Amino acid sequence: MDLVVTSMGSVFEDIVGSSEADGFISLVGLAVGDKIQAEYLNAKGTSQLDRAEMVDALLDMRRRIGSTSYVLEDSAQRIVLGNNRCPFGDLAKKFPSLCMLTANVCGHLAAESQGYARVDLPETIAAGASECRVVIDLDPETVGHGRRYHRRARA
Repeated sequence: MDLVVTSMGSVFEDIVGSSEADGFISLVGLAVGDKIQAEYLNAKGTSQLDRAEMVDALLDMRRRIGSTSYVLEDSAQRIVLGNNRCPFGDLAKKFPSLCMLTANVCGHLAAESQGYARVDLPETIAAGASECRVVIDLDPETVGHGRRYHRRARA
């Protein structure tokens, strides 16, 4: 799976550039997020994860793809995850748009659980930091940077 994702990211960045690759990888992240969300909901036998289950799902998902994520902050307004091992290895330094894949999965899971999420990656291994920081703001009134996610309407 990692080989497919990293190859896909590198091909898109080479052909259309980093910005456009981010958009495509965002769509892939949404599709992956849907599948992961469904797995966790089925395992719990519920239609929505509560806050603690959502945090557990975020950590488990990131562990499954090969990162070593841990909670740096967990408050009513935000969750901050740290990670000191990139699941994409050195390829992320060459193709930083791959960071959008895990960011979008985190945003999707958090928004579906909590109604809203904004995800920012202020530090990434891909950009040369020693670890990644994934900031997930849960309050839409909080000022900050990042990509916004909203719970989708249910039928």
